[in-house]
Amino acid sequence: MTYFDVDWSPRFNFGGPRSTNGLKGVCVHTSEGNPSITAENLANYQLTSQTGSYHVIVDLTGKRLRENTDDWVTWSSGNQGNNILLHICFTARADWTRQQWLDQHKMLYAGATVVAHWCKTYGFPARKVDTRSLPGILGHDDTRAWGGTDHTDPGKNFPYDVFAQMVNDVLNPDAPQTPGGPVADDKLTAVHQKVTGRYKSRVPGSTYEDDMLGYIHQIDWAVFEQGQQLKRIEDLLKGGK
Repeated sequence: MTYFDVDWSPRFNFGGPRSTNGLKGVCVHTSEGNPSITAENLANYQLTSQTGSYHVIVDLTGKRLRENTDDWVTWSSGNQGNNILLHICFTARADWTRQQWLDQHKMLYAGATVVAHWCKTYGFPARKVDTRSLPGILGHDDTRAWGGTDHTDPGKNFPYDVFAQMVNDVLNPDAPQTPGGPVADDKLTAVHQKVTGRYKSRVPGSTYEDDMLGYIHQIDWAVFEQGQQLKRIEDLLKGGK
């Protein structure tokens, strides 16, 4: 399985060698600059500035540029993630909406072929994890648990569910494909927005606002508290007899 279109690994000499025996998963990043930048231009900037590096960059056209081989420590996460993870960077932004990500199907699919190669080579499951549940796929944001970084890419709206399914589809091309396409993606986006969106309270004078899960917790607490109040009233009535 060819997982890159352009190989610049001979040009990158900052970082250092490592064994691939201890690799635990894949870390997803975003470049945070102009999303239209080409993979070559981003790689060239990193070469000249030596401010960071990845194993593979994927741009909006779906071009996959290898910056470093798997057995090379990159300057990606600012912590032990550099030593135990493989790093892929999309020329995108962490503030993108879920729909903006889904609109870049070519880029996501190209990235999925890279991650599928790594999953097959090293036995990683194609699933979203955090630092406590490796092996799998996680984001730069997740590696903050190890310290050394305050980055939040690829952002809260990165569609890990869709991306992991793409990886699985690449790994299992003969398996029945999960229904998808624009209609399914639009429905997923609508559900995601309704669940994660924040809503103002309808109680007159209240400034409270929360997402759907927060309101469910509020209802749960209110029901419990109402039950406690009724019990106290019942005890008072019994005591007055």
